[in-house]
Amino acid sequence: MKEINRIIQFLFILTLISCKSMEKEKKYHWLATVSAPKEYPAEVYLGNLIADDFSYGFDAIWGTQNTGWGNQGGTMSVSTEQMEIPHTLEFTWLSLVEKKFYTGKWQLDKEKITALFEEGFMNYDTHKRATYDTFIIGLAPKGRVVLWASAAGITKEVGVFQAHDTIITKEKAYENARYMLEKDYAEDMVNDPIYKTFKPEILEKIAKYGRPDPAVYDLYRERYNWKSIILLPEGGVLDETNTSFFNGEIEILGGNELLNDTFSLRTVPNGLAFFYNNKTNNRYGFWADPFDEQEILNAFKKLGNKENIELFFKVAPNNESCRVFVKNKTEEIELKKEVITREQLK
Repeated sequence: MKEINRIIQFLFILTLISCKSMEKEKKYHWLATVSAPKEYPAEVYLGNLIADDFSYGFDAIWGTQNTGWGNQGGTMSVSTEQMEIPHTLEFTWLSLVEKKFYTGKWQLDKEKITALFEEGFMNYDTHKRATYDTFIIGLAPKGRVVLWASAAGITKEVGVFQAHDTIITKEKAYENARYMLEKDYAEDMVNDPIYKTFKPEILEKIAKYGRPDPAVYDLYRERYNWKSIILLPEGGVLDETNTSFFNGEIEILGGNELLNDTFSLRTVPNGLAFFYNNKTNNRYGFWADPFDEQEILNAFKKLGNKENIELFFKVAPNNESCRVFVKNKTEEIELKKEVITREQLK
């Protein structure tokens, strides 16, 4: 009898091991890309996003990156079709404005990322559930690193890390990256117009206001308990909102998700679009894109976290204009510097 019990226990253990092994083998298709602020370009030196069965690599061929904080750059195709969730990120880059290299290696919250991929999201273009397919590696001043998961216009922050500065000499650099160590390379990339590192509007912004304080990339991550409230003319039916945030995240809500949206901890938005049908079934879209950065950041900061905050949109009865407020139970601040675009879609 004891022998039979041992066999049963042994088989039970084997079953558990087999189940865990099957869980570990769950795979997804994903690629990766690099993001850096428009004012702080990063030169990719070497990096890897590592899973047990796959490593997505970066090297000098990626060149200079400054698509904007949280925005995707290019991707490199790979022959591998399905990969496990990555568990490690390692990255080294040259901050051209700061003229120094940063490097680091970090363990990822694999359980958090797996849960996010498993949950997925509703793609309101296809009206089907989808999941994430791109990791965005953000490189900011002072060695700040953020990892986002993204797909179909939706972006979620999945990790925040701190790199340390390092010294790389021309003698020790690998051959294809030695150009980064040429005399005045970083300065030329930042200041010489022939390289066109910056778009004209960014150069104009830098000349007028200077570069953002590096601390702002931490400020962008501060969260408030808020939601958007959109007051439409009588008979209007809201069906979708698309919100982008200063921390690089993007949220799209429609259907039941929009109906059931509640106050939750979100970072401050830098843009929001909403779409609705009026009582005669004409479709409209309004875009607050972008908000004035200082105006909206200051408004949220002033209202603070003691009460829920509403980002309140009031559409005029003729569907021609819209006013925007940031408000709680005791105070209301109208945003007057944002750019509102309105379009009749049908």
